[in-house]
Amino acid sequence: MRKHLYSCVLAICFALVSCSKIDTSANLIEVERFDRDVFTLDTLQLRQKYGEFLPVYVYGVLRLPSIDQLYRFTSDSGIVALNADVQRIYASHTSTEQELNTAFNYYHHYFPDMEIPRVLFHISGFNQAIVTADGFLSASIDQYLGSDYEPYQSVAYGYEIPFMTKEQLPIDMMYGWVTSVFQETLTGDRLIDQMVFQGKLMYLLKLFFPDTPECNLLGYTQEQFEWCEQYEKEVWGYIMENRELFSTDWKTSTKYLSPAPFTSGLSRESPGKIGVYMGYKIVKSYMKHNSDVTPAQLMQPVESQQFLQGAEYRP
Repeated sequence: MRKHLYSCVLAICFALVSCSKIDTSANLIEVERFDRDVFTLDTLQLRQKYGEFLPVYVYGVLRLPSIDQLYRFTSDSGIVALNADVQRIYASHTSTEQELNTAFNYYHHYFPDMEIPRVLFHISGFNQAIVTADGFLSASIDQYLGSDYEPYQSVAYGYEIPFMTKEQLPIDMMYGWVTSVFQETLTGDRLIDQMVFQGKLMYLLKLFFPDTPECNLLGYTQEQFEWCEQYEKEVWGYIMENRELFSTDWKTSTKYLSPAPFTSGLSRESPGKIGVYMGYKIVKSYMKHNSDVTPAQLMQPVESQQFLQGAEYRP
């Protein structure tokens, strides 16, 4: 027991020393308030200021037939009321901007040749939460007004509401960005392929938010995370017993990787997207047994069965 505790202390000290060598003070991003400008600027001004994000927003997020129809959205009484709440709750976005700057400093450290996007806030009317396109990263901040925001009771699922917060916003934005950047490294459509890919993304999030608890990065409550820790071996055994690990059935992937109140086939106390948790544990095991692998090398495409063997994963 003492030996295990001593090893843990050494690991924590090493992690702290490693993180301290990374300078996260540079101002790499500045959050642009498209959510405000869309109510005050005309479409020509919006196009001049935000370029190709405007058509992405109008056609892709709002699903309007033309940019000229944007007024239909901004003049809607419900959207006007929602915007008032957004501007009140996000009168200041300093803390979010600081967290994103720190995260992007880590991102730039590990991936120095990768693009840093323009970062925006927008309003979607409880539609698409995170948008990535053409060098833009934007968040629909009406999806992050706090778990006590009463309208969420009628527009969101109960298991989603605890994470519709300012605290979750930077995490979801970085997850959205790295998903878009590394999507081409997904090596197949089997469950194991998608679990490993999601596990790699979670591993990156832990690098970018080193002080954030793993449960928050996974979008779990502490109780849900503890359930996963307690029953990890049983969940892995269930997947293997049902021969689902190499399944290409989209229903299987949805069952294990999509948000849900619980994972079908497991206890109702289990959280959703438990395959993301399992993938994260596989990747952590891989990095433990391959300590010379850098984050950039980790994100290179590798056949998932080969990766699993290299992970020596033993729950």
